[in-house]
Amino acid sequence: MTGNDEELRETLLATFRDEADELLTAITDDLIALERGGAEIDPVVSESIYRRTHSLKGAARAVSVREIESICQHLETALARVRHGELVPDAAGYDLFHRAIMQIRKLVDGEKVSPVAIIRELRSVTSTKPHASVEREQPPVRSEIPQIRESETVRIANKSLDRLIAGSDELLVARLSMAHRMREMDAMMLQFSLWQWAHVQIVTDQRQIEELIHSGREISGEDLRSLDRIIHFLKKNREFIDTLRYGLTTQLKANTRDRAALESSTQMITDAIHDAVLLPFSYIFTRFHDFIRDVAGSSGKQVDFVVDGGEIEIDRRVLEALKDPLLHLIRNAIDHGVEHPGTRIARGKNPKGRIHVRVVPLAGSRVGIDVSDDGHGINPAAIRETAHKMGLITEEEAKTISDADSLDLTLRSGLSTNPVVTKLSGRGLGLAIVEEVTSRLGGSVSVTSIPGQNTCVRMSVPVHHSNFRGIVVRSARRSYVIPMQHVRQVIRIKSGRDDIRLGDELIRLISLERALGAEDSIHIMNDDRIRPVVILASGAGRLGVFVDEIVRVQEVVVRALGSQLRYVKRITGAGILNDGSIALVIDALDLITSSLQRRTPEISSTEKESGRVLVVEDSVTSRELLRSILEEAGYDVATANDGAEALQRLKDEEYDIVISDVDMPRINGFALTEAIRSNTALSRLPVVLVTSLDSPADQEYGIHLGANAYIIKSIFEKEAFLKVVREVIPDVS
Repeated sequence: MTGNDEELRETLLATFRDEADELLTAITDDLIALERGGAEIDPVVSESIYRRTHSLKGAARAVSVREIESICQHLETALARVRHGELVPDAAGYDLFHRAIMQIRKLVDGEKVSPVAIIRELRSVTSTKPHASVEREQPPVRSEIPQIRESETVRIANKSLDRLIAGSDELLVARLSMAHRMREMDAMMLQFSLWQWAHVQIVTDQRQIEELIHSGREISGEDLRSLDRIIHFLKKNREFIDTLRYGLTTQLKANTRDRAALESSTQMITDAIHDAVLLPFSYIFTRFHDFIRDVAGSSGKQVDFVVDGGEIEIDRRVLEALKDPLLHLIRNAIDHGVEHPGTRIARGKNPKGRIHVRVVPLAGSRVGIDVSDDGHGINPAAIRETAHKMGLITEEEAKTISDADSLDLTLRSGLSTNPVVTKLSGRGLGLAIVEEVTSRLGGSVSVTSIPGQNTCVRMSVPVHHSNFRGIVVRSARRSYVIPMQHVRQVIRIKSGRDDIRLGDELIRLISLERALGAEDSIHIMNDDRIRPVVILASGAGRLGVFVDEIVRVQEVVVRALGSQLRYVKRITGAGILNDGSIALVIDALDLITSSLQRRTPEISSTEKESGRVLVVEDSVTSRELLRSILEEAGYDVATANDGAEALQRLKDEEYDIVISDVDMPRINGFALTEAIRSNTALSRLPVVLVTSLDSPADQEYGIHLGANAYIIKSIFEKEAFLKVVREVIPDVS
């Protein structure tokens, strides 16, 4: 095949992938609608599924993707029986159709999978008697995050394209108008140059007249000619000034009109570009249905998944960021919210649980997302008890905190009332991830629940990714922006105080510079000067920060810090202010969490920890660093160079915890974790992975294999590391 032929084939395949993605999404939606109709097969929907499957088969044949063509052929045959009323699929039948769609998706995404098994099952459908249902083996649980293929092309609606074209035409008009104004300015500059030359010509005449006045001599003919030239210049000067004033006034009016037209055109183009990257919210749920079906089936539960407001459009970058939080919420709802059918019947509920996602537009270019289930809800008393045991709240707070505030505690990382950790949930990370992601998007999260009836997690996020509303503050001659959604209130009190009570809450106070970690470079104010305090609030807690000045509240355009500064703590980006200057954008969630953690008293020399720790690390430097930190805290530490040596040590000696790197020779950290979990004698041994592999996929895989915690080296902190070790190590006292 020549290079041109190969390029043509790649172009055709790219077009096919986009078309297939659209067709598969529509087929999935139609299958769900058809299944909800029960025994009454909607002829319009069944016809739609059949025709789209036929179109997909033709598209696959055109680009010679035989595997997809073959699956579509057999799927089309089965759907033809449904279309003609010869087959009414049951739950297993619909499962088969969905699995066929998933198989096609994998092939579209380039995965090497064999279509033989799914084709065999589809053939069994076409060979059964009318109205017979199909049986299938239970597939393995797909607890991984459903992947959404990234396309190299973006489809733009005709109306958005028309707006872009109209905006570009307006820009052309503005450019031509500005070119005309520049020519007029050039003509005015030429007139000014002529005036300057005339002014230079009368300088000699002016000096001659001045000499006549001071000398007192008689007026000569030359003096009269000089006076005549000066008078003539003054007449011309008056005309020039009048012309110049008229020209400048005209230019000012014309420039005002051009600026308004230019602003209108650029705003039109900006809005059109923003609209071009909007996607309907239902796009993100395209591949969730099969995941939900499999997870619910494997856990013996029945779940009806409903989405309202899926047609509402949102920035695709915001949508991609929300994918993981929504998946965590749905996982939690299935695993811990919805009860088993027998339990639901005993409680007078429908045996099939309901997970409802509702998307609604909000004021200020925002959308609200409610993820609710009709399960057994959250017990606020259990939340308070768990939070108290973990040291997140004091005993006094556990007695006085309200039920609503108790539910907000679920947003803290590591808090879970479920004693069982499953592959789906139970580590107390899900809601913390939801809080973190929505916070970084400039949104907010709240949790409501009625015990025994329902749970609802409400998120509010901006439609567009690029800007948000923030409060601009100044501290130590630097400007910062604090997202408004995290600002509870602004007060003024005397500096030097460590805390303040607002209502029933005791809130810690700290200067903003110290909270950002710059305490060595600032002057701590301990006088009686009244200073502004910004009270920050999130699911992680409450914090008051002293600043020098509250500047204003404004819309802020945010820019990322770049890959080199991706791990800068407590800063999430840079904002462009109204005057064009740059201000750092505060990561309020990180600021609250880190500041409150630093208030926790460190372990004193008389309160040493105990326990045997095995550190597995091939880097000598990292190994000795971890050893020194752990031994200083009081642990008995042994080391191993890689996973193979660690497994040998675990056979010969007993340890209370394993702390391991991932990227190592022979047996890496992932394989070591898997080996420990599969060994009956070691399966309960805590494992903490400390690694430089920081991708979400690596972290998810490590937790999936059974690691109790996953710590990234580039953001490693001694106290946070020791806190994790103390939390996961068994009580050996």
